[in-house]
Parts: sequence; C-alpha cells; structure tokens
Amino acid sequence: MQNSDMSLRLVTDFENSPECLTLEGGKEVRLIRAVGIREILTALPSADAIVVNGTLSVIFRLVLYFLIFPWKRKPIVAVDVVLRKAQSPKQKMALIFKRLLLSRVDHFIHYFKDLRGYQLHYGIGPDRSAYIPFKVNIWNAGPASLAIEETYVFTMGISQRDYGSFIEAISRLSYPAAIPEFSFWKFENRAADFAWTPDNLPANLELLADTGSDEDLVRNLARAKVVVIPTLRSSLCASGISTYLDAMYLGKCVITSEGPGASELLRSGQAILVTPEDPDALQRAIREAWENQELRERVAAAGQRYALSLGGETELLERVFRKTVELLNA
Repeated sequence: MQNSDMSLRLVTDFENSPECLTLEGGKEVRLIRAVGIREILTALPSADAIVVNGTLSVIFRLVLYFLIFPWKRKPIVAVDVVLRKAQSPKQKMALIFKRLLLSRVDHFIHYFKDLRGYQLHYGIGPDRSAYIPFKVNIWNAGPASLAIEETYVFTMGISQRDYGSFIEAISRLSYPAAIPEFSFWKFENRAADFAWTPDNLPANLELLADTGSDEDLVRNLARAKVVVIPTLRSSLCASGISTYLDAMYLGKCVITSEGPGASELLRSGQAILVTPEDPDALQRAIREAWENQELRERVAAAGQRYALSLGGETELLERVFRKTVELLNA
C-alpha cells in the first residue's frame, strides 16, 4: 500500500484539494486531482488509493471496473455518500444492486455518526465507517460584519425537507416568516399534490427572491431571528447540516428536527431539537425561541462556538485526507 519513498499517493475528485499534506513524523500524502471516472482511471496506476467525494455514479463505475479488472484494484474511500430509504418498487429493486456494489467499497467517511439507517438498508456499518465533522460553507462571509436587523423565522434547503410541517406551524403563529423561492419550489421529493401554493400560504410567510448565490444565502440568513430546519423522519443521513452550520456561524438560534446528523452531534445546546414531522412540537419550539431572548441568545452562542470550531473548506479537506490515511493504515 505505502511507497518506499515514505509518501502516499491518493487520487481524488475533491475540488480545491491541496497538492500535498504532511503528516506527523514527516510522512507526505500526495494528492492527484482527477475529474470524472476517465481521469481517475488514467491516474490509477500511480495511486495507492482513491478518495471519491460522494458521487455514486463514480463509485459504482469504479467498483464495476475493479470487478472486471481485479488486478488493477486500489482501495476506494467514499466520502459523504448520500443515500435514501427506498420507497417505490423500482427503488427497492435498485436497492439490491446498490447494496451489492457498495459492499465492495473499502471505507466510508461520513459527516454524521448515527449509522443505523445506513446499516439496515445498505449494509454500511461502523466496521467500514469513520466520522469527521463537516464545515461552514460561508466561512469567508465574516459574521461580525453582518449587523442586520433580525426580522423573521427563516427556513431553507432542499434535502429531505418537511415544509408541510413548517408551514402548518407558522400558520398558527403571528411571527413573520420567510422561505426562499428556490427552496419552496425545488425541495426534494416535492409531491405534485403538495398542499401549499403561493396563493394559499399563510399571510405571515414570505417567499424570498433567491438566485442560489452565497450572497443571497448570507443576506437571507442574516435577517433571521430564528432559523428552522425541518427534516423528514425517513432521512438516513445528515440532511440540513450545511444550513444549520451556516446559520450557527452567523450567530443564529437554530431549531432542527431530530435525526442523523443532528441528534447525535448537537448534544451540548447548539440547537433546539424537535420531533420530526410534528407541527405542534415545531410551533412550540418556534414560539419559545422567538419569545425567550435568553434561550435564543444562549442557543445561538453555543451554536456559533461549535461552527467556528469546525472551520471551512481548508480544514475539512485536511480532516478528509488525514482520516483517509488513518483508515488505510488500520
């Protein structure tokens, strides 16, 4: 596995990965950047292992390639693989093949610790898994510079969101609330018969113009008094983690649903946790956070300390590759 020149060579599709990482003891990790399966396969002969940033199509093609050419096989480390619970007959059929292919992956690195769903549905358990903390996506925004009036309860995001419960909770409250248009129209698994439309939304809920840019994200988050991340009970992984870390970084009081990536990570008062898909619990949590300044500020401060401790992309990439080396050496 390891070269005689005391360096380890990893081919990876992570954007902005450093060219080299020096470990304790002076050992070097050399990183070969490759985009897509063709570039990865081209770089394969000079690599000791492959680190894939969550793209299932790339992972599956690598697995199939190594099944056809087993003598070319190198360890596969899959980072942040996002998997869903199979719902339809077609998805359940595909699950059989996905599970078989994923069984050929050597190591998984996750941004959450609760693997019960992954183990049950995909056979991915602690024996092949490791946890590292995620990052703040808007690390360069500078929270201290955002002196903006906080005016609404804010929600956003598309992964495994339960906006039905959020809107129901908001409809029973008088506080102003907001959701970006993109999130409202494009959230994952949005059913054609979703009950809420712009014509029947509660009068206190505003749809915000949103281009998807970091500037819009920061501006919308900065105006929030409370940030809510309602996720589905069926979520198997860390849905909403990007949103809650960005909100915490900006010093916002976060309310999020219990589940993987929240319940097992936010155990020191960094957020207010609520039962998923429960409008009553969400309504109570929003009311308490809005009305109780001491609670709101305490949760926001704890969340901000947590987000600041994680850093941004540079710190995350170092964690990814250090953990990769640790797994390969185990």
